[in-house]
Amino acid sequence: MYLSIDYFYFRFLITSLKFMLNYKHLAPFLLLLFIGFPVYSQNKTIDSLETILANPKISDTTRINTIIAGMDNTIMLSKAHVAYFNQLPPVFTKGLAMPKLHPKVKRKYQFAAGVYYYNTAKKETSEGNKNAPMHFDEAIKYWKESKDYKPMALAIVGKGAYYRHIADWPNTFKYFFEALKFYESINNESGISTVNMEIGTACIAQQDWNKAIVHLKKALPYYDVPESELRKSDRHSLAVIHNNIGTSYTRLKNFTEAHNSFLKAYYYIKKNKDPQAESIILVQLAQSSSELGKLAESEDYLKRALDLCNDDISKQGVYGSAARINYKNKNYDKAAEYGELSYSLAKKNKNINSQSGITSLLYKIYKESGQYEKALKMHEANIVIKDSTNLEASKNELAQQELKYQFEKKELQQKIIQQKKVTAVELEAQKKMALETSKNTLARQQLVYDFEKKQLNQKLAQEKNVAAIKLSSEKKTAAIKLSSEKKTAVKNNWLIAVSSVFLLSLLGAYFYYRNNKQKQAITVLEKNQIKQKLLITQMNPHFIFNSIQNIRSLINNRQNDEAVNYLGKFSKLTRQILENSNQNYISLAEEVEMLENYLAIQQLLYENKFNFNIRIEESIDTESIFLPPMLAQPYIENAIKHGLSNTTENGKIDIHYYLKEEKLYFEVTDNGKGFGTDEKVSNHKSLAMTITKERLVSYTKNKDFIVQTNNVIASDGSIEGAKVAFEVPYIYES
Repeated sequence: MYLSIDYFYFRFLITSLKFMLNYKHLAPFLLLLFIGFPVYSQNKTIDSLETILANPKISDTTRINTIIAGMDNTIMLSKAHVAYFNQLPPVFTKGLAMPKLHPKVKRKYQFAAGVYYYNTAKKETSEGNKNAPMHFDEAIKYWKESKDYKPMALAIVGKGAYYRHIADWPNTFKYFFEALKFYESINNESGISTVNMEIGTACIAQQDWNKAIVHLKKALPYYDVPESELRKSDRHSLAVIHNNIGTSYTRLKNFTEAHNSFLKAYYYIKKNKDPQAESIILVQLAQSSSELGKLAESEDYLKRALDLCNDDISKQGVYGSAARINYKNKNYDKAAEYGELSYSLAKKNKNINSQSGITSLLYKIYKESGQYEKALKMHEANIVIKDSTNLEASKNELAQQELKYQFEKKELQQKIIQQKKVTAVELEAQKKMALETSKNTLARQQLVYDFEKKQLNQKLAQEKNVAAIKLSSEKKTAAIKLSSEKKTAVKNNWLIAVSSVFLLSLLGAYFYYRNNKQKQAITVLEKNQIKQKLLITQMNPHFIFNSIQNIRSLINNRQNDEAVNYLGKFSKLTRQILENSNQNYISLAEEVEMLENYLAIQQLLYENKFNFNIRIEESIDTESIFLPPMLAQPYIENAIKHGLSNTTENGKIDIHYYLKEEKLYFEVTDNGKGFGTDEKVSNHKSLAMTITKERLVSYTKNKDFIVQTNNVIASDGSIEGAKVAFEVPYIYES
């Protein structure tokens, strides 16, 4: 692909840091650990770019393809990459401004523009540049125009990632779900997996752990393949997903599921032989094992994590985790041992944040284990570490809070006294009113009770009668309904059986018909290919025979030097003809090279009595257009032999290939005698021209295929040459 940033690398980093929110001393440890993730070598890519782009003859489309290919798998743009990558805008701007641009060539330029703006936006996202959304929109626009919808969706994901970067959550989810909707519409499992990972990561950032688990699990089906088919990047992605799921379950206190998820993450990371990431997941396994009461297992995971650490920062983080785990399990001796090791490394690395966290932990450990002198020492160390500016700020804040507290306390006391007085007055009034009301209410309630009791008895009697009648009616109705349903079920079973047989018959007939059609199409295609090869093999001996006759004529005339020169060019042309005989299509560049060689031979044969010129329209990419070989040669031969038969010098043969309404045309013009008024071109038809006409009819499947023949008329009305033109069947390959 053409991405410049490894998404999964950043996901793993971010979500692992989120998991360790409760263990702040591990943050720098995690960051430095993940910076060591593998990046791709760029030197070979730069060397290849320099070699290819140094060639001034390469076309713009080839230049674009080379630059884009050179960007594959790069995580960061080096200075050399940027230099070549910045060559894209002038190339695609120039290309898109060209008139009469072939649609497929135009699509290449649009695709290149999308690549440029996409990578520019990704770089701006990492830098926090506000122009990133605008450049993502440019990439989306160009890819939409070129109908490259998959990379377009990737740009939408990138836009969502930018908004996640600046914590704009409404826009984050808006663009992620827009991309997800597109991938689901085309059933693109890879895209669905990627976007669900992005959404899961965003949910973790918002601490919405349940939703994070839902979306992360939706990312897993894409990787549900035999393990032998998993690539290294796939295993890395699986480790990221399971690690993030484990993180979410940990925050939900579901340590069993968390532990299982971390085990899966560890399995895939270990397969990738990534010791730094392996060490981090082992620490998480130690944490979850501790929460599950498996202390020996937790200790083993910590030791394995330490064995994988190859620097002081990594060791400091693992020691800190070990201290916290043992402290939580009231294993104070080990907690103190690990804590002191972590504190020693934090001082060595001059990591103030880690020193603050670990001294606070050691204070708790020594205090709870009764080692009060050491606890006091750690408490004092923790105070010394505090930033003096923060201390002064806290004093001011404390004074302000004290004043605010005293004011609010006084105000509250006054409100309470006033409220008590009001409440006492209201309570006394309510008592008097309640006493009067209760007397009247009691009399009314007695009357209401007697009336409602009488009504209830009457209603119960009526309901009993109605229920009895209803029950009898329902029994009869149920019996009738059951009988009817049995009859209907029998009818339905017969109907289903007959319908199934009918449908199976239709399907069988359809597949039989389609299979026969496919066989017929394959047979016709194979016949056409065999016919084309037969026509070429008929034509090649004819051309070789004519050429050998020419050599023989030169030898008979004792023109030995000319014969040797002719024979050298003839041998090269013969090799080209033999190589192309088995090809249904060759590139326009190869066809032009063969025609140039053929015309050079004819010049020698006719003692340079004519010159030739081959013109290719500028918008035609000769390396991308493929056409049947040797279609033009018979008509060029006819122009030389018959058109210039009365010419002894200054003869001209002009050959022109051009596009018109996306159709490719060939045209040959001579300055000879032209076609006589009483003769037609058919009078001069050679065997080669007859074969070529049959080939054109076969390729175009048009029995009425026309080869246009016209005289070239001068301004005074005289004939000054002849012109032959016809449409050339071709295919376009990018």
